[in-house]
Amino acid sequence: MTLLAFMAMKEVVVTWLSNLRHGKTYLLFKLAAVVLVTFNPLCLLADESPFANLERRLIEDGLDARLVQSIYQHPMVKLELAVAAGNLIRSEATLDYGQFLSAYSVAKAERYLRRHSHVLEEVEKRFGVPREIVVAVLMVETALGTYPGKYLTINVLSTMAVARERGIQDEILSSLKAEQRRMQSPEVISRRLKKRAVRSYRELKALVNYIHKNDVDPFSLVGSSEGAIGIPQFLPSNIESYGRDGDGDGRIDLFNHADAIASVAFYLRQHRWRKARGTQEKKRVLLRYNHSTYYVDTVYTLAQRLDRAEASATP
Repeated sequence: MTLLAFMAMKEVVVTWLSNLRHGKTYLLFKLAAVVLVTFNPLCLLADESPFANLERRLIEDGLDARLVQSIYQHPMVKLELAVAAGNLIRSEATLDYGQFLSAYSVAKAERYLRRHSHVLEEVEKRFGVPREIVVAVLMVETALGTYPGKYLTINVLSTMAVARERGIQDEILSSLKAEQRRMQSPEVISRRLKKRAVRSYRELKALVNYIHKNDVDPFSLVGSSEGAIGIPQFLPSNIESYGRDGDGDGRIDLFNHADAIASVAFYLRQHRWRKARGTQEKKRVLLRYNHSTYYVDTVYTLAQRLDRAEASATP
């Protein structure tokens, strides 16, 4: 029930009672009216949270009920409509990948190689993935952890998970500028949002499971506008499959450099890096990490430069 409907019902009851002045019926209805008139309409509106159906669905799918309820009752939970709208118009081709090949970026990556040499050497022996490739991935993903993203992951994924609902779609569309709406038809946008909703719900379940398993504060996890988190920008579903504990503390924390390094190396190992022969096969493995040729070319080129720099520095 909306607030307008509630107020209209209240007005009808009050008017009706003013014309009814006697008998037990009057007393009974007067009591009911007192409850209706004095009832706080905000209690009704609480049921209209945009995530109410999502919350029930997560619990029905077997996720920890108390955790789910605590998340969606938290004041920091909100729709990220502008983020969802921005995802519809973002293009990989417009990103500045050249910045990662600048002299500054290469020097920063070289320092990172030296600073984390112990864990990088250990991981290279363990998984067979060159340290230069791992560092290049981390540089292009988050500038080696400098820019892991600013969006609350729980909000991003929750918003996209409910994006198949018509009312939410309308709100996302209204967040787009007029010229942006003209770029794609409403039908195309609706299909894209429904597809993203399916994927985002899957990622949201993985995120809640990760939070529960590792006793993580849901509102400490920030990341990209697509819901990827940590230094290596893993989607939540990849954490369980490919996340690795690099420092031996028994937890997987992708904001920890040792864990991030081990996780990237294991991911590439599992996608057959060690069997890849030649540049094209290796680039195909990197495409499994990010489906962008711009991204892959940048990672591979940066890794080559790091390899040459290490070779020239070796006595």
